[in-house]
Amino acid sequence: MISSAPANTSRCLNLGVMTWLPYIVAETRDPAKLKVTGTMLEVLDIFVERLGFCYNLVAPREINAGIKLPNGTWTGLMGMVINKKIDFTGLALGVSADRAEALDMSEFLYIDEWSAVYKRPGIQSDIAGFVKPFTLKSWVAVLLSATVVLLTSIFIRLVSERTIYYEGSDSSDRGQKRSVGKENFSTILYDAVNWTISSLLGQTLPKISSGEAVRIFSGLWLLASLILSTVYRSNLKAMLILPKIYLPFNNIEELVRSGLPVWTPVDAKLHATALNSPSNSTMGRLAKQFVYPEPPKGLNWLQRSMKGMNEGKMVVTSPLSVVEQTFHYIFSLHGRCLSYAMAERYFKTSILCLFLPKGSPWTDRLNPVIVSLREAGILDYIYRRELRNATECLKPPGSTVDSELRPLDLGDFYGIFLVYAGGILAVFVSFLAELVVGFKQGKQTTLSPICCRIRGGGRTTEEKN
Repeated sequence: MISSAPANTSRCLNLGVMTWLPYIVAETRDPAKLKVTGTMLEVLDIFVERLGFCYNLVAPREINAGIKLPNGTWTGLMGMVINKKIDFTGLALGVSADRAEALDMSEFLYIDEWSAVYKRPGIQSDIAGFVKPFTLKSWVAVLLSATVVLLTSIFIRLVSERTIYYEGSDSSDRGQKRSVGKENFSTILYDAVNWTISSLLGQTLPKISSGEAVRIFSGLWLLASLILSTVYRSNLKAMLILPKIYLPFNNIEELVRSGLPVWTPVDAKLHATALNSPSNSTMGRLAKQFVYPEPPKGLNWLQRSMKGMNEGKMVVTSPLSVVEQTFHYIFSLHGRCLSYAMAERYFKTSILCLFLPKGSPWTDRLNPVIVSLREAGILDYIYRRELRNATECLKPPGSTVDSELRPLDLGDFYGIFLVYAGGILAVFVSFLAELVVGFKQGKQTTLSPICCRIRGGGRTTEEKN
């Protein structure tokens, strides 16, 4: 039992406390060895100064705020208030319908919200990292540009289709050139596709066809391809090194779908809400994931939950104030964050009040002091001052700078390997298709009069015919 300095009252008030971070941390339930710390002690000292009373801190046998049993009795701090074993609670607790009906409440001190905490995920390889140097819109723009370049290239080659000449064999024809043929459309199409794709991929390019328009247009596309490929390579290095963080859940729906075991205090608002919700609702399905592990010897509920959370054995759901205190403690102890809180909160309007017996005269005396402290920002100042290291762990995973270097592993290149394997498979299928078609049609060789020349007589097969 802890007592404040005596004041001008006939007796010291008994205030009930329990561990509820960061407001109160009660290290033992033994009244003779009770050690209490937390931000609420400073608030109680202000009450003593303003209202002129002394107090004794008393811890309940049950380490909980109190729940209403089926027979109508209450446990924990709420039972002590109703039975008038304490004058009021020494810390602000959450309001529920049952509590509001059975007890008087002071003005609210804080507004809290609930969150779920789990083991902080590690850095993983990103298989799709090779497509992330450009956004989806950028990839679509590159595809459209390549299509426009391909169609334009075909058009220019058709317009400026060159005529192939060869030198005649007779002395009278020497020095003169005669047209022997033109490139067909399939050759032009192959040449345009080859140039368009090879330029983008940085592959070896065939010889540019003659013609000023073709050369100028091909040069412009080469320059554009060089810029695109340079930007892609530089961004690709960053994307491969950039860590990928996979969050098991980031809201209640994802937490339910994950199927992870969930621990929450049995006297918490979430526990009662989930158990009383329809089985097919989100909260009803969440109740099926509740676990009630026995704490190891020597560990209280706080140490138990932190140990299981950091090891990834269970998800801990609690008010955000408890989460912030836990993060502050872990970061102060280890210098890094071992867990993360989901971004989407719930029960966002949970108000925390002091609970008093029905008709207590202290309600009207406490309310003006609480309102003045709350509106002046003193309550929030006392709260935030003790949680300065919690802000780093409240940031989303991946947004903070990690001092540990991460070497690239084989998983970073799985995406590229899949693309390569897909190309090899496509080539193999195409080769098999050619073999099947060739086997059915038989061997047919068509000699082009352009490429066939009889060396002995100096005449072409065309002239012989």
